[in-house]
Amino acid sequence: MRTRIFAVGIGLICVVSVFSVASFALPNEITYTISAQLDTAKNIITATETVRFTNRTGTTLTELYFHVVPNAFKRGADTKYQQELQRAGIPPALIYASPNDDAFIEIKSVTANGQALAFSIDDTLMRVALQEPLTDGQTLELQIEFLNDLLEASPQAQWAATLAVRSGFRNSTYTVTLWYPKVVVYDADEGWNLDKYSFLGEFYGDFADYDVTLTVPANFTIGCTGTILSERVEGTQKLVKIQAERVHDFAWVAGPFYRLEETELPHNIRLRVLSLGLSMTTVSSDAVNFFSERFGPYAYSVVTVAQVTVGGGMEYPGIVMIAGGSTAEIVHELAHQWWYGAVGNDEMDEAWLDEAFATFSEELYDIERLNAPSSARSSYRFREPGIPVLTRADRFPSLRSYAQAVYTKGSGVLWMLRWVIGPETFDRLLREYYARFVYKNATTQDFIAVAEEVSAQELDWFFDIWLRTTKTVDFSLPVGTWRQLEDGQFETRLTILRQGEALAPVKVVLYLRDGSIVETRWDGQQTTAELTFKSASAPVQAEIDPDHDVLEEHRANNTLSFPAFVLQRAICDGG
Repeated sequence: MRTRIFAVGIGLICVVSVFSVASFALPNEITYTISAQLDTAKNIITATETVRFTNRTGTTLTELYFHVVPNAFKRGADTKYQQELQRAGIPPALIYASPNDDAFIEIKSVTANGQALAFSIDDTLMRVALQEPLTDGQTLELQIEFLNDLLEASPQAQWAATLAVRSGFRNSTYTVTLWYPKVVVYDADEGWNLDKYSFLGEFYGDFADYDVTLTVPANFTIGCTGTILSERVEGTQKLVKIQAERVHDFAWVAGPFYRLEETELPHNIRLRVLSLGLSMTTVSSDAVNFFSERFGPYAYSVVTVAQVTVGGGMEYPGIVMIAGGSTAEIVHELAHQWWYGAVGNDEMDEAWLDEAFATFSEELYDIERLNAPSSARSSYRFREPGIPVLTRADRFPSLRSYAQAVYTKGSGVLWMLRWVIGPETFDRLLREYYARFVYKNATTQDFIAVAEEVSAQELDWFFDIWLRTTKTVDFSLPVGTWRQLEDGQFETRLTILRQGEALAPVKVVLYLRDGSIVETRWDGQQTTAELTFKSASAPVQAEIDPDHDVLEEHRANNTLSFPAFVLQRAICDGG
């Protein structure tokens, strides 16, 4: 159950607790026109923003909500983010490189039609009261003047504290994210989605169009969401005009030390790599090509990979931030351009839809492109975290438990689904899911619906167990016998047991003395089964799930050996 604010009628706001409500809203139509100036002497951004908002909520609105994320880092503020840091034993002061530094967003004014609108700020949310009700289908233009004070980030060695500090500067390089007032999503089922910025959990936004003009020092190179339309130097300043369409956020980097490398990729995609010394072009090109082939073409005309000095690897529409430069980091963040960037989701409620999908994609790339062993998959590292995958991100007690459930188990669930419905069907599923929800926000239920349609199978049992519970499964092979038949063939009988409440089909393999194998698939619906194999050679060993397709935590009892001396005696005795 979640509490959300709904607009009801005209001039009436009510708070309700909901489990589900009939869907009635369409995504709101939003365009942002932003003119921003970066002052590198004061490390501030001053900006004006025009928000054109068309109400598609299905109801009348008397207020709008905006995310004002920089306030999460304001020194001394009792924000949700800083409370979470303190509970984790991390002093909030660690996020600042200087004891005199600060970070915040100051809203100077909000107007509509030349008239000032009242606004109030709570943590990282801003409420704007409308002078007149905005009925469904009506359009409103707001003008917002704001100032964003950028922090000088602590060294990346203080990783735990800087993980969620995604915007700021260090060593004259600026990483500017979550920096402008951004309209909060109004969900069909939940009303205004009033999640505050959190140490765990990320973002959620409506797809929108952006026209952005940035003024930066003339010697700066810029990387950003969208396409740079023009750059013009005027004295010591450079004006950069940028356009981005059908994206749910806008981020940028800028600095005097970037080395820019541009590459043309298939499907008319331009790759821009901004490096401070890392070599990233080859891996980036290959990853974008691979994911375009496997899931569907990259959704935009430009993709930017930028080395940053603030925070760790991070994704935004059309641009990824890279800290360390490992292949794994680059591939994972680029995978997010499909799962998060083009197909959006509520990353607080259902983080697995982007993080698990990106982790799966990274592992698929490792196996198919880099010839990594199958042990590169998350299922080989699975340890039941004790918290369901579909848990709100801010309800995980630690970063470790969040990573184990969302990244590791979530990716393992996708690998297991691939085993359940078959690799070819699974590949078609991902392509269809991507094609159907590109430029849209999707939910877990949307993915399940496409999975059932493509596979022609009922899969609620699978997702209910593996996403919504912590039920486990433990297979074992307690007994196995074999004998040689009169025709010279061998018959092997295995008893297989399933303990635990989770269900999953499983592969059972029999390894033979001549080096060959025979295998079968058990549906795993019962707690025990007798399996019979016929073979031309005697058995050496039986094994359950040799490819780790199933998320099974205890595997020591998955094999049963037939010792050589037993084989010899059995042969001599005729069985």
